[in-house]
Amino acid sequence: MAAKNYPDMARAIVERFGGKENISYLNHCATRLRINPKDKAKCDLPGIEKVPGVLGLSDNGDEVQVIIGQSVEQLYPEVEKLVGATGGSAASAAPRGKKSFGDLVSSFMLMISGIMTPVIPALATAGFITVLLTLLSLAGIISSTDTTYIILNGFAQSAFYFLPIYVAWSSARRFGTEPIIAMLLAAGLLYPDWVNLVNTLTAEGQTFTSYFGIPVYLMTYNGGVIQVILSVWVLSKLDHWLGRVIPEAIRYFMKPFVLIVVMSVVTLALTGPLGGFAASGIASGIGFLEQNVPWLVVPTLILFSCTIGQLVAGFHLALIPLATEAIATVGYDSTVTIWFNCFTVSAGFISLAVAIKSRNNRCRQIAIPAMLSGLIGGISEPTVYGVAYKMRRPFYALTVTSVLAGLVAGILGLHSYGYGSQSIPGLLLFLGNGATMDWPNFYNVLIVFAVIAVLSFVTVWAFGFDDSVYDEDEAEEEAEAHAAPAAPEQRSLSTADLSLSLPGTGSFVPQAELSDATFANGTLGPCFGLASDDGVVRAPVAGTITMIAATNHAIGITTDDGAEVMVHIGIDSVKLGGKGISVRVSTGQRVEAGAELAAFDAALFSAEGIDATVVTILLSADGYASVTSDAAAPLVAHVR
Repeated sequence: MAAKNYPDMARAIVERFGGKENISYLNHCATRLRINPKDKAKCDLPGIEKVPGVLGLSDNGDEVQVIIGQSVEQLYPEVEKLVGATGGSAASAAPRGKKSFGDLVSSFMLMISGIMTPVIPALATAGFITVLLTLLSLAGIISSTDTTYIILNGFAQSAFYFLPIYVAWSSARRFGTEPIIAMLLAAGLLYPDWVNLVNTLTAEGQTFTSYFGIPVYLMTYNGGVIQVILSVWVLSKLDHWLGRVIPEAIRYFMKPFVLIVVMSVVTLALTGPLGGFAASGIASGIGFLEQNVPWLVVPTLILFSCTIGQLVAGFHLALIPLATEAIATVGYDSTVTIWFNCFTVSAGFISLAVAIKSRNNRCRQIAIPAMLSGLIGGISEPTVYGVAYKMRRPFYALTVTSVLAGLVAGILGLHSYGYGSQSIPGLLLFLGNGATMDWPNFYNVLIVFAVIAVLSFVTVWAFGFDDSVYDEDEAEEEAEAHAAPAAPEQRSLSTADLSLSLPGTGSFVPQAELSDATFANGTLGPCFGLASDDGVVRAPVAGTITMIAATNHAIGITTDDGAEVMVHIGIDSVKLGGKGISVRVSTGQRVEAGAELAAFDAALFSAEGIDATVVTILLSADGYASVTSDAAAPLVAHVR
């Protein structure tokens, strides 16, 4: 790896941000420059990613994060020299101020998105099981009365029936409380005795029953999401308070007991009905639109997602509960899944049209995989980021195509019988299950797909595009391939395997499930997370403390073998400016594995909306032949 020229890096980054006059705020954390541009239109974000030494970019609306790695400490002073007093200090957080209503809505959407993201694989799997059952039924291999069908269908339906338990787990991780207790609370809401009690009493005309002398509303919770999120949020607050007031000698068994007893009352009497009414209210609102202007609901959602929704990253995930609630109650969804289907399939056909029209080899190399990703994999991001945003005009084609497709779907009354229908393999989810085949609905989705295919080619040809933007990328890659290699750093493969342990007590979080894309993608190096039980952070390996961030949220350790490890306390916790984190070590100090490095206030993190996951990163993975990671061995770097 070539030695970095930090002054040149700084100049290149500032120039591509539109100069110092266009930077309103400058900050950095342990691995990233955090810059707030005044006018983002003046920024060359793709150009910033190409600056040598820049590992990636994260555009978070007002703030752009330039991912550098641990050497950000050396780069930041050079940037600060160029920007001057315009920027802020590294130890201070960005001005927080009073949040507007829009900020609060955006934060809420992002919170729901973060909670739902780990659950999506289960929902998509359920959808594909339904597709398999439909195929087997159509082929006459099995019928809905066969035991194989019943068992396999049970796995598919479990994704929705037991959804509150999955959401309780991801909510507990988000709010920094105990996942098992949260799951137990959700499981109690699904227990057959409660379900039977509700069905029996409501059949008799009752609306409430009594629990500890308190009236509780009679409702079932299978497939419920908002109710569980509200309940787990309250549970997290109670958990943090009990952790301070219950003596340590009895805390292990007394705190979970008190949590369940108290929260069962709170959930059944307050948060459960409140969340249910909220979900019902939203569903009723969409239902009202569906009753009066059904053709307008889906195109409106798509248009919003392609315009204002671009400012609220991941907001679409926050609406997944509406789809799962509809599928669990009435058996199908006619809004959210249709929106996803129209947009994702449109993305796939847009890339196909671009690949056919373009004569640029580099463009086609990107468009063809993006087409497969959209049409087969049900994922639109490769088209959006690799094709549409890159050349801009295809994004206009994507917007027009998907909105018009949504309009056609609305007029036809299209609905999906399962989640995961946003691809060609998911077409059969529009046919229903083996017991009931909805052929008119299936013919309607074929019409929508045909409309998308035609419109994609029409709009791509009408708007056109400039695929020469890929020539610069190809030229740069060719130049780099033929350039004389820079003098390498003196780093050789390590002589022994390196094992990293959990940096404290709690549960292991795989790299792919980390909520920050930079960590999840391994941009800084292979890593893993810890959902801490007690807020105490410990050394995952023996070594010397070589770095402590000014805001205390990151600590660097160098092992005797020269491996560089970073322990990152919380995700985006730099915003706290060091508040709530107490460091127990100093730079230059020798520590053994398991030694206490720091402690953080989980309650404060939760109150500030900060993900409290402790991330451990191997920054020097290039010194090893391979790296493995699982719950039994959080991270092992192998020399061969």
